[in-house]
Amino acid sequence: MNIGIVGGGSIGLLLCGYISEQHDVTLYVRRDEQKNALLEHGVQLYEQSTFKRNVQPHISLIEHMTTHDCLFICVKQPEIPYLVQLLISTPSNMPIIFLQNGMGHIDRIKQLPHPTYVGVVEHGASRMKDVQVNHLGRGKIVLATFNGNKEKAEQLVQGLHQATFPFQLASDWQTLLANKLIVNAVINPLTALFDVPNGDIIENPHIHSIARRLCEEVSGALQLNTEHSWELVCMIANNTKHNTSSMRADVLAIRETEIEAMNGYIAKIDPTLHLNYWIYTSILALTERGRNYDVR
Repeated sequence: MNIGIVGGGSIGLLLCGYISEQHDVTLYVRRDEQKNALLEHGVQLYEQSTFKRNVQPHISLIEHMTTHDCLFICVKQPEIPYLVQLLISTPSNMPIIFLQNGMGHIDRIKQLPHPTYVGVVEHGASRMKDVQVNHLGRGKIVLATFNGNKEKAEQLVQGLHQATFPFQLASDWQTLLANKLIVNAVINPLTALFDVPNGDIIENPHIHSIARRLCEEVSGALQLNTEHSWELVCMIANNTKHNTSSMRADVLAIRETEIEAMNGYIAKIDPTLHLNYWIYTSILALTERGRNYDVR
């Protein structure tokens, strides 16, 4: 297949590193600096910090997106509004696959006339440099139909699936994303607030207690079973116990986080969830550090 991947972060580079072997791939990035580095060096895939291979996809800037058999959107939530405006002008029959944390993008992608699919990435990955990605934990990518043909979704999954990089189809996008949101809304903000790796969610008794209460609030808002949700949070925290969450990394770098699409999304569903709201506003406060204010 002719495949486009939008976003040169950890997931975009990871996808490139695997599917470029069997497909004709174009990677779209935002910065000229990264584009030039990729043109010179290609994508360098590592697994557990051991070099695995180098692939040479086509490289272009996001503004120059063209038609593909399918297009993966691998940017973070704050970039989705801009991306949607660009996508509106692309051919409406092009399948688009959104791989974001949280659920803040859902209202945005309703604007698109394209066949659209959403998914969750169960792999652990970290971008080391603009051209290097470290595959930290093997998993799968699970897709679900949002606004499209389910038969087409099956064809996409079959075409993308590899034994070493599996794809799977889920029947219900809401359940798929809600279960991932539970994990994101507990692990991401707490590891960012306490500046700890993912494993401290279950290993530190004090953070464990807060995480359990937060999971109860979030699962209630999403009408999901609390015990199942907590088991899922603990499983992911244990499997990625040495990893730094994306929100912790963003806070440390004083970058915009995806908190609006996670705990902010939950706060809109139920603003009376006091712990969730406190954590949501605390992350907002952390990301505002060092900025100047005109307080009068």
